[in-house]
Amino acid sequence: MLAVLLVWFILSVGIFIILMLPVVVPQHQLAQFIPECSWQAQYHKSCAFCGMSTAFYAISRGDFDQAHLLNPLSLYIYSVFLLNTIFAVITLKRSTRYIKNITATLYRRNVLS
Repeated sequence: MLAVLLVWFILSVGIFIILMLPVVVPQHQLAQFIPECSWQAQYHKSCAFCGMSTAFYAISRGDFDQAHLLNPLSLYIYSVFLLNTIFAVITLKRSTRYIKNITATLYRRNVLS
């Protein structure tokens, strides 16, 4: 169970970074690092994730209509990412408090001293 929690926290850090990029990095700078969509290059059609990074920038500006036009899934995925981040922070706080209580109990019983 601890391994699953650790993997989830690691993934949550990545998700948090994805959520923070539009706030910290200007859109024109990030565009340099996003590769061309191979699906669009091969089939000349947009994939399910085309426009997602631009839509995330629109969401972080509060322009939800534009985000929906860019990619209808963006609002849903952004919401799921945001909820995941909130739950990860809450779980981390509770886990930290739980571990501190166990450690304090073990010290009081002279198990760890």
